[in-house]
Amino acid sequence: MSEVLGRTDPPGLSNREINQLLDQVHIKERPLGNKRDSLYAALHNEQVRQKCGNAAAGFVARAMHPSRYVSDHRRFTQLQDELNEALVHFGWSVRDDGRLERRAAASTLSEGAALAGSLRSELIRRSTHSELMRYCNEELVTRSLFHATSEAAKSIPDRIRNLTGQLSDGETLYAGAFGAGGGSIPTILINTYQSDSDISEHKGFKNLLTGIHGHYRNPRAHSSRIDATENLADFYDAFGLFSYVHRRLDGSRTTS
Repeated sequence: MSEVLGRTDPPGLSNREINQLLDQVHIKERPLGNKRDSLYAALHNEQVRQKCGNAAAGFVARAMHPSRYVSDHRRFTQLQDELNEALVHFGWSVRDDGRLERRAAASTLSEGAALAGSLRSELIRRSTHSELMRYCNEELVTRSLFHATSEAAKSIPDRIRNLTGQLSDGETLYAGAFGAGGGSIPTILINTYQSDSDISEHKGFKNLLTGIHGHYRNPRAHSSRIDATENLADFYDAFGLFSYVHRRLDGSRTTS
């Protein structure tokens, strides 16, 4: 809990917020140190003194009270998800009213990801490429499958533009980067590009990118979320496919 609530970057609590909340649960002593370590020490010491976890539970309930997040729903959801990713392994979770409740404890990381119900935790468990997480972190927090898929799909042409310096999009971009046939030299190579098998794989990869653009990117660019019917299993499969593309680009090389 201290790792999440005491993190230095958003959505972590500020020192002022931590001190106010500790005062509300009648903890007067907070040892010196960074936010995470000092919060941990304060809660741990009080738990040892009381021989129960009431103070820690009360601290979380006050830190996660919905009234604190009326103007920042995203912060509440992110804190709730990150707390639940850890607490689920101890048989606890944070409810929507901010209070802790008992639940089935997870015994493995995969079970924990499923029980926590967080898109982010499940994608991390599936070794989703970091480039995708960078593009759609906010959409994952708000649990928008439609917008998360749309933003993740954009990461592929953006990365190819960064690799090649080209400014085009879609089929034109991929043809320019991977070769348009007729003896044109690719700008990006995903293999040695020597044997017939290599060349066939290279062409297939370019066609895969064109398919992703037509199947995932364009439909979401020209339709609204309200008309979408997103399936969670399909969502995870799409991110697996996008991750494969980024891993192949990780090992690619440019010819100019």
